Amino acid sequence: MGSLDKPVLVICGPTGSGKTKIGIDVARRIGGEIISADARQFYKLMDIGTAKPTPEERAQVPHHLVDIANINDHITAADFRDLALKCIAGIFCRGCIPIIVGGSGLYIRALEKGFFEGPKADPQYRRYLESRIEKEGIESLYKYLQEIDRATADRLSPRDRSRIIRALEVHNSTGKSMTTLWNESQRRQSEYEFIKAGIRWLRAELHKRIDARVKQMVEAGFIDEVKIVQENIHPDSIHLFKSLGYREFKGYLDGNYDLDRAIYLTQLRTHQYAKRQMTWFNADPDIRWFDPQENDVVENIISYFRTMMQSNRLT
Repeated sequence: MGSLDKPVLVICGPTGSGKTKIGIDVARRIGGEIISADARQFYKLMDIGTAKPTPEERAQVPHHLVDIANINDHITAADFRDLALKCIAGIFCRGCIPIIVGGSGLYIRALEKGFFEGPKADPQYRRYLESRIEKEGIESLYKYLQEIDRATADRLSPRDRSRIIRALEVHNSTGKSMTTLWNESQRRQSEYEFIKAGIRWLRAELHKRIDARVKQMVEAGFIDEVKIVQENIHPDSIHLFKSLGYREFKGYLDGNYDLDRAIYLTQLRTHQYAKRQMTWFNADPDIRWFDPQENDVVENIISYFRTMMQSNRLT
């Protein structure tokens, strides 16, 4: 367990749930500073598509780990953990409350539980897996992953080629599943106490919010943003085009389909991603869930945070 004198508030939930605004409102009321736990908000140029806090929002409270890397850099979950722990230490030194805000469950867990050092890439085994994909399709590898590591498979999209390959590679190299290695790494917990508040909408309402946001992205100039990213990205960093919206609108710019189709695909795949996020978060019994349509969800989260701090000190 972490130190009860060093509580860190985590505000998490699926994409489109309103975490950014809630996090800012909470931070303003309790003297907090926000650390982004969004795997894409680290990168410059990727603003609209990642729903990055605007300059005006960032001016309201200090934000950390936003716009810290070029799009041709690569920040791993292990990198995030190291950076976030340094931010947390600095925030406590300033007498403020660290607030982690984001929907990347992998990064949040890496921060709280630690991150195992996976084996190096195995080019020969990867070539074998790639050849299987060519012959049998990615579905074959995903089915195999379900057999050996159902928990990891459930967190991934059946089309997530790179992560499916990596999970199988880890199992082949170590004889252990990604889930097993994650569980073993939990002994490397940080010195902090993480108090987690989740934002949960009814599915139909969340889908409406997602659909509206995608249309707002287009109105805000997202197509131009995709062009700029495409012009500046190196081939080795093309994985960033797997980010929701960028891949779909690149297809539109490449002439593969019309704008309406790009919007529809982005909405659909964001619904699917939100479902995977909730699968991940629902597996964490330490998250206290809040209805964002409550009269004052911000005050309810603050009350919960303070109650947890007090009860933990008394036990």
